[in-house]
Amino acid sequence: MDADVTKPPPAESSSPAPTVDWPGIALFTVLAFAISWTIWLGLRALGVPFPLRASLGMFGPALAALLARLVRRQGLSDAGLRLVGRGRSGAFRIYLAAYLIPPLLIAAGIVLALLTGVQHWAFAENLQASARATTDALARSGQQLPPGYSAQQQVLSGVLISIALAFTLGILFNMIFTFGEEFGWRGYLLPRLSPLGGIYAAIITGIIWGLWHAPVIVLDGYNYPGHPWLGLGMMVIATVSLSMIFAWLRFRSGSIWPSTLAHAAINAQDGFGLLLLSRADSLLGVPFGIIGLVPVIALAIWLAATGRLKPQPDNVAVPASSIEPTSM
Repeated sequence: MDADVTKPPPAESSSPAPTVDWPGIALFTVLAFAISWTIWLGLRALGVPFPLRASLGMFGPALAALLARLVRRQGLSDAGLRLVGRGRSGAFRIYLAAYLIPPLLIAAGIVLALLTGVQHWAFAENLQASARATTDALARSGQQLPPGYSAQQQVLSGVLISIALAFTLGILFNMIFTFGEEFGWRGYLLPRLSPLGGIYAAIITGIIWGLWHAPVIVLDGYNYPGHPWLGLGMMVIATVSLSMIFAWLRFRSGSIWPSTLAHAAINAQDGFGLLLLSRADSLLGVPFGIIGLVPVIALAIWLAATGRLKPQPDNVAVPASSIEPTSM
């Protein structure tokens, strides 16, 4: 006997599908560039030393994110400010990964530079050069080292202290400034791009992040002295690769703090190559030349290829219902 069976219609989702908040993305991007570039260019014109103005400009993305949320009437629910997102497990492992991955990548870059012959081991030579510079500086100021204490011993003590700080208090100090970036890049921009898919969201975030550095690279030679425009292109390669790693930390944890930690570790430890190795062209060598970036690029590709950059089920996508239209 034939039965007239009518299939029930599929149940509708209780919440609208996430959408890309293009107006919010555009507003945030314009504000991030405007705030940071105004700080960098304005303070440069006033003669403020580079380290100070570069550090202050790092808070531009955070200020931009706050202003964009205010203008767009959006809260902080998707900002990732919890140490661990709702429903996440394995917090210790993800924070340990954020702490260990940067030095391992830097070490891999150093090994690769040595194996390829792009740079050679030069710790002793660098130490001696620093000792000579210290001796000359003391002579010019009319000072002397304590008896039985050489300039090389002083420099070596300083190096050992710096290395210890780079793995401890230096990271915590740098987190103050990297939070200024991560609250914007991974706290605002990445979640709003995540409906495109984790890989695309990470790549677009990385491109914007890299281009944001333009004034300090083109005008001040940051990371790539002597290569203002090629350096900017290399920085985009670096930030896209790091963006994929940081996106994984963000998606895996539901929080911006692991990426803030990893970002701070890189900033605290990226001078190890300069300390241990001979000098090389900044576009080629460690830490941010192409040889130094090979391990970073390889890890980013592996994360993408193994499906680890999927934003779902992590709660980072911005639901359509949370985006209120505003007149701009």
